[in-house]
Amino acid sequence: MSTIGYINISLELFGGLLSLIFILCLSLGSPKKEELEHLYIRVLSINTAVLFSDAAAWLFKGHPDGFSFWMVRIANFLVFTFGYILLAVFTDYLVCFISAKGIGISRAPSRLMWTLTLAAIVLVVISQYNHMYYLIDSQNIYRRQRWFWISQMAGIICMLINGTILIRYRKYLSKKELTGLAAYIVLPVMAMLVQAFVYGIAVLYIATTVSALCIYISIQVEQSRKFSQEELELEKSRTAIMLSQIHPHFLYNSLSVIKGLCQTDPGKAELAVDHFSGFLRGNLDSLTAGSPIPFSQELSHTRHYLELEQMRFGSRLNVIYDAPVTDFLIPPLTLQPIVENAVRHGIVKREEGGTLTISTAGTSEACTVTVTDDGIGFDPLKPMQDGKKTHRHTECPKTPPDPVPCHSDHTECPGMRHRCSYYPSQEHCWEITLLSNILQQKRED
Repeated sequence: MSTIGYINISLELFGGLLSLIFILCLSLGSPKKEELEHLYIRVLSINTAVLFSDAAAWLFKGHPDGFSFWMVRIANFLVFTFGYILLAVFTDYLVCFISAKGIGISRAPSRLMWTLTLAAIVLVVISQYNHMYYLIDSQNIYRRQRWFWISQMAGIICMLINGTILIRYRKYLSKKELTGLAAYIVLPVMAMLVQAFVYGIAVLYIATTVSALCIYISIQVEQSRKFSQEELELEKSRTAIMLSQIHPHFLYNSLSVIKGLCQTDPGKAELAVDHFSGFLRGNLDSLTAGSPIPFSQELSHTRHYLELEQMRFGSRLNVIYDAPVTDFLIPPLTLQPIVENAVRHGIVKREEGGTLTISTAGTSEACTVTVTDDGIGFDPLKPMQDGKKTHRHTECPKTPPDPVPCHSDHTECPGMRHRCSYYPSQEHCWEITLLSNILQQKRED
C-alpha cells in the first residue's frame, strides 16, 4: 500500500473516532433530547459509518482473496450510499434548525433531497453491474470510470439545495449559526472538487467531520446549554407553583383544629393527624413528580384536604364523590387547588355552607373530571376596587347569558391549557378534560 493510502486510512479512522466521541458526549448528556439533537446525532452516526467504510475500502484494496474481495466491493458501495444519505439527513437537520426558531419553513426541501438521494442510490446500484461510476479490477483495486463525474455532480446539487435554504433564511440566524451551517456546505463542496480532480486523495469525509465539529462548537453546545437552562427554569417555575399551593393559613388552621381535638376528641385528633400528614405527603410527592400521576393518587390527596376542612367547618361542608372512572393520568396538583378554590371562595362564604361534588366520566376519546359547588357565586361584571373578581351572590337569570371571558383565559403550562368562561350564577363548575394528552380546563360560573 502506498504512503497516501496509509495517510487516508489514518485520517478517516481518526475522523470516525472523533465522530464517535461527539456521539458519546451528546448521548451521555441530557436524557431528554429535542428533535434537533437527535438529527445531529444521526448526522454524526452516518458520518462515522462513511469514514469507517472508506477506511475499510482503502485497507483491503489490492488483495484479491475471498474476504478482501467482498470487503472492497461492500465498503465502496456503502461509501457512496451513506454519503448520499448523509446529505439528506443534514437537510433534515437544517430544516429542523430553522423551524425550531419559530420560522415557517416547508418540509418540501427535505422531501426533494430524499427523492434525489434515492435516485442517486439507485444509480449506484446500477453501477455495480454496468460500472458507470467505478470498477473493481482483477487486482481488487478501485478505479474510476467514465461517468464518475455524475456521482459527484449529484452530491454538489444536493449541497447547492442546502446552500439555497441557508441563504434564504440567513437573516434569522446569528453569525455563529450561519458560520457553522455554512461550513457543512462549503468545506465538503471544496473537498469534493479536490477529490474529483486529484485521484487518490480521500478528504471529502474528513471535511464533513471538520464541518460537524464546527456545528458542534458554534451551535450544538449552545443549543444543549440553552435547553438545559430552559429545563432548569421550567423546574424552578414548577417548584414555585407547587409550593404556592401549600397555603400557610390552611396549615395553621389545620394545626389549630388538631390542637382543639386533642383536648375534646383524641380519637378524632389522631384521624386528623393522619389526614394532615397525608395532605403534606401529597404536596411533597407532587414537588418531585416529573410526569403526570394516576388520578386516584390526586383524588386521595384531595380527600385528605377535604377531610380536614370538614373537621373544621362541620355540617357546613358536604362532599359528594361520584368518580367511577379513575384509571387515567393527570398533572399533579390539578384537582386539589380547584377543590380548595371552590371551598374557600364559594361554600364557606355562604352562611349555611353548601355541597361540593367531584365526578368523573370517561369515553374512548377523553376523560373528564367535574368539580361543582353551590356556593355564593359571583358577578363577573362587578369587579372589586382592585380590579379582581370574587365570588358574589347574584340572582340567576332565567336565560343564561353569553359567557364572559376571563382575563386569563389562555394560561399555558407544560401539558396544560386553561380556558375559562363565566356565567353569573349561584352555582359554578370546573371541568377538566384530558384529550389526546392535552389538558383543557374550563370554568363556568
